[in-house]
Amino acid sequence: MLTDNQSILLCGIVIVSFVFFGMLDILDTIFIIGPIIIGFLVIVINLIVTKRIPEAEELEQIKKAEETPSEEI
Repeated sequence: MLTDNQSILLCGIVIVSFVFFGMLDILDTIFIIGPIIIGFLVIVINLIVTKRIPEAEELEQIKKAEETPSEEI
């Protein structure tokens, strides 16, 4: 979904906006906190999705290794 650099950039944007708007004391506005929450949820969903993909690929590699006969010396 997102690359590592994109995830780091999005984390930085969420943190900076949270701190900036928190210091201005306007986080109670839905137009301010809404995009921040959506950015946070995108980061969390990206973590979950990218963790599941390698597991599926790993299982496919294990199945291929079991199907192909190995050469023993």
